[in-house]
Amino acid sequence: MDIDAGKCGPVTPIKVSIPARIHYSVLDMNLFSPGSPGGGGIGYAIDLRARVTVEPSTDVEIVGDRKGVIHHQAMAFKEQTGCEEGFRITAEDHGVRHLGMGSTSALSTAVLAALNASMGRPLDHREIRLLLGINFVEDHPGDDDDGLGGLVVPGFETGVGPAAGLYGGMVVMTDRLEIAGTMRFPDGLKVVAAVIAEEGEGNAGEDEVQLLMNRARELDLRDSGIKSRTVLLEALPAMFRNDLVAFSTALEPLQELGSKIAEIEHHSAPDRIREAIDLMRSNGGLMAGMSSVGPTVACLLQENRCEDLIQSLSDELPEFKIRLMDPDPTGLFIEDR
Repeated sequence: MDIDAGKCGPVTPIKVSIPARIHYSVLDMNLFSPGSPGGGGIGYAIDLRARVTVEPSTDVEIVGDRKGVIHHQAMAFKEQTGCEEGFRITAEDHGVRHLGMGSTSALSTAVLAALNASMGRPLDHREIRLLLGINFVEDHPGDDDDGLGGLVVPGFETGVGPAAGLYGGMVVMTDRLEIAGTMRFPDGLKVVAAVIAEEGEGNAGEDEVQLLMNRARELDLRDSGIKSRTVLLEALPAMFRNDLVAFSTALEPLQELGSKIAEIEHHSAPDRIREAIDLMRSNGGLMAGMSSVGPTVACLLQENRCEDLIQSLSDELPEFKIRLMDPDPTGLFIEDR
């Protein structure tokens, strides 16, 4: 792992927040596995934030839910940087869990960013992304034998969540967590997210691992070439022109190719998810698609058009719950306590 940590300083009280992400698509699921991040991906930051406070302490203390995930990232930071200090972490995710809106990624990134800022920034942003990629974990139901608040299992990481969280805006990742391109948001955009009512626990832990390790990989063996060609030759040129409309149009086929097929069909009502995507597109929604393993469907839309889309979704897909949010252009926010 290409990390050359600087000197870890004393713990200074600090508070950070990190936006979550909409993860539009992976490029090739055969290029990653738990503990081996990569595979490429596309996504953007949304103003739905995880918040973490770090303070000095005599030991490692964790306050908040999801202690297993938080403790795992804290220990990864200590090992990588040689930190010998004690600290207290108070952390909260954005509260929308296992629905494809990146609660675990945002929380994990916020923990590492807060520890890093508190101790003199021994890691740069790229090194934070790499450290998280190697050490990414998800919650897993089980007995709390170690008193850390829950078990964890290694998870899959493309780097979209940490990159969007740290920098804001739109990101395209290539393999090994490297950034292929970024784009700022045009003025006046909103995020419209629609979530079909179903259980979210099937989208986390071992269930997600099995989904991604099997059919999703098989379908990417077939389609990753056309997906990558589409991104390289059509989407990235539009990104470099900051042309969100052309960028979105180029990427539309990715919602109907490869691993995204498996992700959508993993749910109990895949046809309704596809109908939501189509309805968003027909109402002018850009980047309309299911986020990650879902079932959240989201798009970017000019604010003055959101009311019509929300009404259409409510009329035609009444089983969906709708949320209106802001895209996040800024990423990581740090404040002294």
